[in-house]
Amino acid sequence: MMPIPFHTIYKNRFLLFKRGDLTNHIQMKVFLLFTIAVLSCISVFSQEQPITLDRCIQQAELQFPLLKQKDLYGKIANYNQENIKTNFLPQTNLNGQVSWQSDVTKVPISIPNLKIPTPSSDMYKLTLDVNQLIFDAGSTKRQEELEKINMEVNRQGVDVEIYKLRDRVSQIYFGILLLKENEEALKVTRGDIESREKKIESQVNHGAMLASNLTVLQVEVLKIEQALAELKYSQESLIQSLVELTGINITTISVFQLPEPNIDGVAEVKRPELKLFDLQKDRLSGMDKLTETKTKPRLMGFGTLGYGRPGLNMLSNDFKGYAMLGAKVSWNVWNWNQTNNERQVFGIQKNIIETQKESFNQNLKIALQNNRSEISKYQSLIETDNRIIQLRNEITLASVSQLDNGVITSSEYLTEVNAELQARLNLKTHQIKLSQARINYLITLGQK
Repeated sequence: MMPIPFHTIYKNRFLLFKRGDLTNHIQMKVFLLFTIAVLSCISVFSQEQPITLDRCIQQAELQFPLLKQKDLYGKIANYNQENIKTNFLPQTNLNGQVSWQSDVTKVPISIPNLKIPTPSSDMYKLTLDVNQLIFDAGSTKRQEELEKINMEVNRQGVDVEIYKLRDRVSQIYFGILLLKENEEALKVTRGDIESREKKIESQVNHGAMLASNLTVLQVEVLKIEQALAELKYSQESLIQSLVELTGINITTISVFQLPEPNIDGVAEVKRPELKLFDLQKDRLSGMDKLTETKTKPRLMGFGTLGYGRPGLNMLSNDFKGYAMLGAKVSWNVWNWNQTNNERQVFGIQKNIIETQKESFNQNLKIALQNNRSEISKYQSLIETDNRIIQLRNEITLASVSQLDNGVITSSEYLTEVNAELQARLNLKTHQIKLSQARINYLITLGQK
């Protein structure tokens, strides 16, 4: 069945209204409102969602391959924690041994009516040994704490790498914005020249102007076409890089929104590197505490079930089963100052990390000063740009009239047009650079 055109429906509704049917009139108004609403929704959803820097950064972080490492480090920590917890579980070993020896223990006396057996030279032993740790001076607890810190250090290292991605995405994003602004300015200039070209062509055809003036404009249009082609390929290259990093469907016709970050009152540093430095120092502290337990006593229980020849009675040549239970204390009273030396090394490594942190903060202050200087510079340039454009526009308008009246040549006219174009490009470039400087300031702080 063929769909009924909208204009036919509206016509029928109008005829009913002319007949004085108030109900149909109300229905028609409702129908019109519904149709407008549907068409508005279609129009809204059909428009492409503009590309924003925040969205690109967020998607790039989600797409970053190293992000998977955070879960992998968590799994490694879980397995290591499970292994550490087994320290207080019974450790069981099954051992077997067969041996022969050239001599055995003999009793060098002779007692009448009493035969003292001589052990055999071959011996057999099968044992099940069980060891149970009772007290380890906190070594297991220190190991568990250290493993958690190791996981946090590794994960924070991933966060540092991911944060570096923000600057990379930002550079590509603003590069695309600059290319698009150049493209837009060239297209506007091309349109102005082509419009002027038609008037000059008419004058040339009527013999009121030399043909060379028309040729100059035609050559300039071709140069602009070349420039636009170069910008297109440059855009495609940067956009492809951004697509690879973010996974967002972006084309050369996508609309890129210029960020307008607010940096007023923003000064707190939240860089992930600073947290990494602190975690590295915490790890060294954990290693120091674990090393300290090496000089503490340990208590362990043990038990043995065995079967062999001889058993516990060394003078018996029969296979016997036997059992043994006990406890033992282990205390490394003196290890030639090894533990103290290790702890001194950890202290020195902490000092090294602290110097790295101080160096990072120093470089951070320099970078922030440069960012603030860049912001002030572009704010000043933009104020001058607006004045220059106003004056350049007046000069261009005057040159248009002069060209039409044959006072100047096309080359002279194009000189003024290109000068105004460059002034407008400078303004757009400085506006984009100002936004980029503000974004860089926030990224340097760790606030972006």
